[in-house]
Amino acid sequence: MLDHQTVELTLIEVANQRGLTLDGKDLLEIRTRIATTLAAKERHHQRMKSPAYQWKKPAPRR
Repeated sequence: MLDHQTVELTLIEVANQRGLTLDGKDLLEIRTRIATTLAAKERHHQRMKSPAYQWKKPAPRR
């Protein structure tokens, strides 16, 4: 899986190569989007590898 810091540094470097200057707001936006995306990817991965849910009828009370 991709490392958070590697993705962040790559995006910053690409922006610098294109001549864009990033301020604090832009850096915060990049960090937030990367964290959100990687968290969603991890949740999806966990859902895909979990066993299928099988509902079981509750036992009647005595």
